[in-house]
Amino acid sequence: YEEPYEEPYEEPYEEPYEEEEYIDQLQRESATLLASYQHSDLEGVQKVERSMVDITQLLSRFTDLITEQQEDILQIHDQALKSKQNVDKGQDQLVDAADRGEKSKHPMATFIVVMALLLLLFNWITP
Repeated sequence: YEEPYEEPYEEPYEEPYEEEEYIDQLQRESATLLASYQHSDLEGVQKVERSMVDITQLLSRFTDLITEQQEDILQIHDQALKSKQNVDKGQDQLVDAADRGEKSKHPMATFIVVMALLLLLFNWITP
């Protein structure tokens, strides 16, 4: 097995820069890279700042909503307590009414109704 022949790699020929041109080119490249880096950092900082402003606005809105809901919840709680008190009072009144009904059977009214029925019966029997 024979390996194919490869020519050795040679760097392309470049004309030698003069020292000042080389330093100027390096400084320009350095300034370009620095400006690019600073620009990308500035964009990143601005993006983070926008995100923070958005988060702050959302937190403010959530706080407002919670405050509004807290007032509503307190009103609902107060109304529930009043409703429970009203139900308890109603139950007590029903118990009192049942007790009064048991105690006052009106024996006199019963006597009058029975006598009236007897009078009607006697009136119907005797012409």
